[in-house]
Amino acid sequence: MQQVERLLRGQADQDDRYRTFNARIVATADPGTMLGVRVPRLRQVARQVERAQWRDAFLAELPHRWYEEYLVHAFVLDGERDLGEAVRGLDALLPHVDNWCVCDALNPKAFHDPRALGDDPAATLLPLARRWMASGHTYTRRFGVSVLMRDLLGPGYDPSLLRVAVEADNGEYYVRMMVAWYLAEAMVTHERDVMEVLADPALDPQLRRMAIRKGIESLRIPDQTKQALRLLRQGT
Repeated sequence: MQQVERLLRGQADQDDRYRTFNARIVATADPGTMLGVRVPRLRQVARQVERAQWRDAFLAELPHRWYEEYLVHAFVLDGERDLGEAVRGLDALLPHVDNWCVCDALNPKAFHDPRALGDDPAATLLPLARRWMASGHTYTRRFGVSVLMRDLLGPGYDPSLLRVAVEADNGEYYVRMMVAWYLAEAMVTHERDVMEVLADPALDPQLRRMAIRKGIESLRIPDQTKQALRLLRQGT
């Protein structure tokens, strides 16, 4: 959309250093679609889009031309408090996502709002997460795992969800890394459950190594647990 492109070009860095750096970090996105706008400025643009009369027209205009348009789109969706609108927006956007950065930016407020979810968040969110995790599209599947991590490690948590995430691992790097990240995050509050999953001989060895590495790197996991992870790594 021309209005958004003008806003983005007005916020882009004047040299190519940030764009070049970002292209290396977000490796699967086409560098030719990057304008070089930093995230705080993208959030400013998203706030402008949110207030604009043409907000809905922008969200409906898919696919976008620019990488940064996808991030603005994600940030606008993140402000959505209506669960049905959030899900419809996600279902429209996710098939066009081609990188982890846009995928991980998606986190609608409706997914954290008790007024939208009621007393049982899992009853609403788990079927959605399962549907997304069954997708053949890498970043839709990754997003489904992220819902388990962000929204169902507190109220709605059940140990069986760890296995649900593991079953979503299809061997693709960006899916497997999200599963490993989820297991490491779950370890903070559900250590025993996660250690049982990691010790399972049937668990894919690479996924185990990745989850152990994420756990050891975490600043929220105690040293005693990290030592247990190192011992588990040595024994497998």
